[in-house]
Amino acid sequence: MIAGVINRHKKQFSLFFIAGILSAIIEISLMKFLSLPSALPDFISFENRTYGYPFSNMLSTSGGIVSNYYFSILFVFKRGKHSKKREITYFMILSIITMLMSWALFSLFHSFIYQPVNLIVMTVGDIVFCKASAIFLVSLINYAAKKKFIFSS
Repeated sequence: MIAGVINRHKKQFSLFFIAGILSAIIEISLMKFLSLPSALPDFISFENRTYGYPFSNMLSTSGGIVSNYYFSILFVFKRGKHSKKREITYFMILSIITMLMSWALFSLFHSFIYQPVNLIVMTVGDIVFCKASAIFLVSLINYAAKKKFIFSS
């Protein structure tokens, strides 16, 4: 019985990890595109390294949130004790909190790392590296909170 519970949790965490990777690919791709100098209109003059790319971060994280919700519902979690409307509301509240955490971590990392990072097997751009690092740290909190508060039965 305990082995079955452990295997179920391992499978669920593995599926969450895969869903997270897919959402992260979407989020990082959007961030990379939106942080290009010509991607956003000129009136968004505050969109730069100094301010941590706030607009690009919000839009890319929103793309990651929406894709993660659908991946979570389709592949990871079973419906919890909440109605669909309440579930989405809780999911969005948690997502806004984690989006702010992700932006803060990205800004912190990017204040120290502003050149490509050599990872021995490949070199990764500074924006991609900082965004991926922030996503990884926030995803650990995300999994625990979603499992405990949103999709619990």
